[in-house]
Amino acid sequence: MFRKLLDYLVLPAQLSAFEQSYLRRMNRIGLIFFALHVPALMAVAFFNDTGVSSALALTLAVLAGPALAYLTFSNPRSVSTVYGFTAMLMGGLLVHFGQGPVQIEMHFYFFALLAMLAVYANPMVIVTAALTVALHHLLSWAIVPVSVFNYEAPIWVVLVHASFVVLESIATCFIARSFFDNVIGLEKIVHSRTAQLDLRNADMRLVLDHVQQGFLTIDRNMVMSPERSKVVDTWLGAPGDQTFAAYLSKRVPRVGEAFELGWTEVIANIMPLELNILQLPSSFALDGRHFRLEYEPIMDGEELGKLLVVISDVTDEVERERLEQLQRDVMRILGRVAADKAGVLEFFREASGQVATIVSARGDETLQKRVIHTLKGNSMIFGVQSMAQLCEQMETNIDELHVLPSEEERAQLGGCWATLCEHLEMLLGERKRQRMEIDDHEYEDLLAAVVSGASNQDIETRLRRWRLEPTLERLVRIGEQARSLAHRTGKGSIAVDIEDHHLRLDGSAWSEFWSSFVHVVRNAVDHGLETEFERTEAGKPRGNLYLSTRLDRNDLLIELADDGRGVDWSKVAAKAAQRGLRHATRTDLVEALFADGLSTRDEASEISGRGVGMSAVRAACVERGGTVDVLDRAGGGTRVLFRFPQSVESTPLRASA
Repeated sequence: MFRKLLDYLVLPAQLSAFEQSYLRRMNRIGLIFFALHVPALMAVAFFNDTGVSSALALTLAVLAGPALAYLTFSNPRSVSTVYGFTAMLMGGLLVHFGQGPVQIEMHFYFFALLAMLAVYANPMVIVTAALTVALHHLLSWAIVPVSVFNYEAPIWVVLVHASFVVLESIATCFIARSFFDNVIGLEKIVHSRTAQLDLRNADMRLVLDHVQQGFLTIDRNMVMSPERSKVVDTWLGAPGDQTFAAYLSKRVPRVGEAFELGWTEVIANIMPLELNILQLPSSFALDGRHFRLEYEPIMDGEELGKLLVVISDVTDEVERERLEQLQRDVMRILGRVAADKAGVLEFFREASGQVATIVSARGDETLQKRVIHTLKGNSMIFGVQSMAQLCEQMETNIDELHVLPSEEERAQLGGCWATLCEHLEMLLGERKRQRMEIDDHEYEDLLAAVVSGASNQDIETRLRRWRLEPTLERLVRIGEQARSLAHRTGKGSIAVDIEDHHLRLDGSAWSEFWSSFVHVVRNAVDHGLETEFERTEAGKPRGNLYLSTRLDRNDLLIELADDGRGVDWSKVAAKAAQRGLRHATRTDLVEALFADGLSTRDEASEISGRGVGMSAVRAACVERGGTVDVLDRAGGGTRVLFRFPQSVESTPLRASA
């Protein structure tokens, strides 16, 4: 108990820099305060006729103590303790020279001085003062009672005075110690709490340095907080003095640009914050790894204060999803092989060339867009979703960011295709060898020629034609693709009428055209045919497509027709006007319909709406010396008619002479 009391009254030996500075200032003020007692006590002695010269002499004698202490003591606490002793002596002189009717009231000065001594934040100063005033009262009462009381006071009066001093001293000691602990010792408190915070920060830094997720915060100006996970620097490098968007742009420019654009919308606060945050980039690929970006707003009242950005390495997850997608693609291809092996093989031959064009970055932006769009369309038709998704992302980047596929994206596409080809090779093996297919009509025609004694040259010509691909095979395949697409786009079950007129074409020479022809089919189904509900409301039966190959004099005609809503020529004219294209005549409008980037759709979908497909098919047509026209179909709908002269390579030949 005594030890605790002593520890409470006696301050720790070590003085902080703040305490030393504070006590020196207070001691300087205290010395001035004591010096002012000299004229004050002389005035009191003068008015009470108790000896001005005595007041001067005694006050100067008492003042000598604190003055010497102030000048000689190195420890400011020791000076303060001397001041506690001095204060009570000054109080005793005031009571002595204030003899008269208010002498008792002069005792209040002791209590005032005790309270004032609390500014030294040292209980021992209070204890020293209390002991001094107690001794003063006892000695003065015993030796010179008139120096303390203006009447004959008994001992119990002295004890009453002492009890009040004790009570005030206890309270003042509490105030002084609290002042020391909470104000004078603030530096120690701050140091202690800083040390605790440093320890907590060290623990947090330990966590951030070892966690395998990137954590960082940015303010409204995209300025990054210095506190972040160590792995962020490992993945993206040290940020330096730059915004988060600029930081991303150093390694993944497209993502940085997209973030900066999205952040503008976040700060504008026009749309709900949650929707704006959803527009920020959610993933990126870097150095062969895949990362996911997640965001958590930190609100300042009702507005965004900061944004927590969480970066996760999801390479394993993406790879797992890629393998699962690849497995699904292989299974779909295997199913298509059973139904249309020749079509699958043709798709792989055509797609291999398209992938080679994309991977090698051959051609300008227009050619790249056409090839990517064609590859996407054919991949979707044959159920190769992994390729379709990669092409869709490339198209989005070209349209929105106006950048061609990066080297990493091209490599990813090439790697995906190589894996698919490897699996196809394992699935098909020797069955990839090409076979010739003939129908009964062709067989009977050849047999009749032999029986009738046709020349060897005629028979040889007929046999060589069998090496060509029947257009019927292509048209049937396209019809199946159209039916599948109709179901996917909500058009229901559709009818496909085919007339091939027993024509054959060189499959390899015409593969690029047939590959692009799929865009016309997709437009007919997606743009032309109405939904089941719309057709029912209009009193129309299920949708119909008409596919045809035929000869017209010396020309080959390939036609696709639908009985849908027809082309909205007014919208074509409006879109053409927006792009500065000619649109005064019907010929102008047909030309505009095949222009790069023009689509009657306001928004692109995974099926159509990018304004690439029709320009791609016309380019393939023109490359073979052909022309294309778009005609309104009698009774509603649209006809797309391709015309090729027989002078071009791989002249179409009838199955029979």
